[in-house]
Amino acid sequence: MPSQLDPPTNTTSVDGQETPLVVALLGNPNTGKSTLFTALAGIPTRVGNYPGVTVEEKRGQFTHQSSRIELIDLPGIYSLIPRSPDEDVAMAVLEGRQEGSPKIDCVVVLADATSLERNCYLVSQALALGLPVVVALTLVDLAADRGISVDHATLASRLGCPVIPVIAPQRDGLAPLADAIVATTKQSPPAAPTIHPEQIDDPNGHSPAALEAMARYRWIEQLLDGVVKQTPTTRWSLEERIDAVLTHRVAGTFVFIAVMLTVFSSIFWAAAPIMDLFSGAVDSVAGFLQARLPEGAVRSLLVDGVVAGVGGVVVFLPQIAMLFLFVSILEGCGYLARAAYLMDRLLVGVGLSGRSFIPLLSSFACAIPGIMATRTIENRRDRLVTILVAPLMSCSARLPVYVLLTAAFVPNTPVAGLPWLRLQAVVLASMYALGVVVAAIVAAILSRTVFRGPPQPFVMELPGWRWPQLMVVLERVREACWSFLSAAGTLIVAVSIVVWALASYPYSIEAIDAEVAREKVSLTERVESLADDTSAAAADLREELTDQLTLLNTEEGLEAARRGAASRQSFLGRAGRLIEPVVRPLGWDWRIGCAAIASFPAREVVLGTLGVIYNLGEVDPGEEEGSNMLIRRLRAATWDGSNRPVFTLPVALSIMVFFALCAQCASTLVVIGKETGSWVWPLVTFSYMTGLAWIGALLTYQLGTALL
Repeated sequence: MPSQLDPPTNTTSVDGQETPLVVALLGNPNTGKSTLFTALAGIPTRVGNYPGVTVEEKRGQFTHQSSRIELIDLPGIYSLIPRSPDEDVAMAVLEGRQEGSPKIDCVVVLADATSLERNCYLVSQALALGLPVVVALTLVDLAADRGISVDHATLASRLGCPVIPVIAPQRDGLAPLADAIVATTKQSPPAAPTIHPEQIDDPNGHSPAALEAMARYRWIEQLLDGVVKQTPTTRWSLEERIDAVLTHRVAGTFVFIAVMLTVFSSIFWAAAPIMDLFSGAVDSVAGFLQARLPEGAVRSLLVDGVVAGVGGVVVFLPQIAMLFLFVSILEGCGYLARAAYLMDRLLVGVGLSGRSFIPLLSSFACAIPGIMATRTIENRRDRLVTILVAPLMSCSARLPVYVLLTAAFVPNTPVAGLPWLRLQAVVLASMYALGVVVAAIVAAILSRTVFRGPPQPFVMELPGWRWPQLMVVLERVREACWSFLSAAGTLIVAVSIVVWALASYPYSIEAIDAEVAREKVSLTERVESLADDTSAAAADLREELTDQLTLLNTEEGLEAARRGAASRQSFLGRAGRLIEPVVRPLGWDWRIGCAAIASFPAREVVLGTLGVIYNLGEVDPGEEEGSNMLIRRLRAATWDGSNRPVFTLPVALSIMVFFALCAQCASTLVVIGKETGSWVWPLVTFSYMTGLAWIGALLTYQLGTALL
């Protein structure tokens, strides 16, 4: 029967005086709780985290029979005995102990009609809360397709509370459910079930908790006697045939790889045009401001600080939206549970579970949406370990660094005599493989040390196949996008402004002109010192130095040289010189160290920083001419006061290894802080990844130098 509910409302009250009825939605995962919430209340009026914890809080409102009803969507849990943050928060809300949460007037427990015995475990616990209870019998259409029938009237009589069959996607049963909510809040709570753990025959000496669970299931067995009937089937259903393929070790793995490659490719490539639009919009705003503001600190602050900071955040939005679109669709149809089941076999060896695979895979496009995707991991231990290792996956921001240095310093020669297998491709693939291997090692160490403890069981169910609900999918995408913008945006803008200030000040025209003059003298002397050297290398270097000297005599070259001098004299340039003793064992000079510091807001910033430091100006890695010019400058760069080249193959490899393992991304660290609810974990992530990056770069340079 179609629902006769009033349209959802976002008003604070109906008549300005009425106190709303507060109703908590409680249920196991995959029982249709989000679909029912959306069908009843529409778009949530409030989405956030409960105070002091990272468990998500979702509220909505609707009116029925002139009563305003406020819905609180509790996390999907299996038990009210707190063993996880989700269960602890759910119990605190139901008991009125959770800060910022109102007193509960009624509990709506969702029970999956296809697995009623398991779902009644939570129902039995809810009946003992001393609150009015309504049982919403969900997925009754799917149960009917499987030959399962439930006598809900008899079940309601035995439970002592209303049992209402609902089909939320079709809005069937919503009006009777709302009627039951309003009526039940005016009645006495149902009696708690009588559970007798002491009557369980226990020759094996089970724990009290196990005995209590056994007694509760004995009560459920008696409760459902004659209530649930199933017509036996002699043939496999279509769903069973599909599951036989998708959960098969071999066939299921191939299907999973195909699906994940599609998702990964879409996030990586399909989002690119939208990201280009966002980037173009940001560039247009920057150009508008640059054309209308006089040159100076204010224009530089707005263009290079504020607008650049906002653009660095907004450009990730298409990837986040597309990731959560796919995740919501795969989760809504039931496939994600099957994928987690398959991947659990591989990840359990490093202390993770199948639910960690999607976030880790997504992190190859960008660690930010990958970390946000860990919200699907109920177990806090597994979620934290996944968050801590996700940034080790080589994201798309690292690719320009790999491509530039590989093209500049790695010979494009065949490997093992195979003409189709080039050394540059092997090095590029090795950077991605390095992140995967290191992440596996770190996850294994963390799960056996900091997060050690009893094995965490990967308990999950395979929900029935169903069409994803459009409103639920779109709401999930909207929540993720808004959460990202509101949580990360302001802090990233602040970080970008700070880096701009450090790279722009102090600014002295006299000191800059003096350094440019010294640079001209130095170039002239270096060209003259190579006049008598007839070697090919000396001739190439002399030609490059002559080109630089010629460029310095042009207006464009002089302006680029001034920008480079300003960068070197800035606080950021001084910081590069300050840390030079730390990075010198890696084969780096102060300029590379300066670029590493400047790339903290985003790894790809290193290219622009190198371009400025080497008097080239801003470099767009997508422009071939700019990249080739930067490559020539990097090849010609020498240590201060000598002709010894800064960049060699070992140095290039050490830089790539460093950026493959480092945490040079302020956005990622901010999101880690928001998702974990603590700034301890971003500090831990930055510290251990920076340490690993330094050690990896050190070993790469020292071993490479010794071998080559």
